[in-house]
Amino acid sequence: MLTEELQIYRDAYELAKRTFSYAGNVPKAVRYGEYGRVMSMVCEVMDLVYVANSDFEERPAALRRTLQLLGGIRSRVRLFGELRYLSPRESVTMMKGIEKIGRQATGWRNTSQGQSRGATAKREYRSPMR
Repeated sequence: MLTEELQIYRDAYELAKRTFSYAGNVPKAVRYGEYGRVMSMVCEVMDLVYVANSDFEERPAALRRTLQLLGGIRSRVRLFGELRYLSPRESVTMMKGIEKIGRQATGWRNTSQGQSRGATAKREYRSPMR
């Protein structure tokens, strides 16, 4: 499947668009500092989704790094919201997107590791009579 067709990629792309469009509301000192870092991190998430989709061997590392980046983005968005650099609506919208991408990345990681909810490990049967 093409990366651009994946829901996680579309959500990451949408988060990137929102991040860039909200940059105009952030003071210049912050925009070219920590907010610029957030914009770079969001773009790296999109790149990592591409890597995870195209290279099976790199998938676990790419998804692990994606989840790490999302944690950093989440904490910075929360900070920008509390400092009123982002409106409550903007920060909530971004947080929802971050959470959605995080759930998808976690599910993809667990599925590729064979840890999906439906998967059960075969267990050796032991008779209670032993």
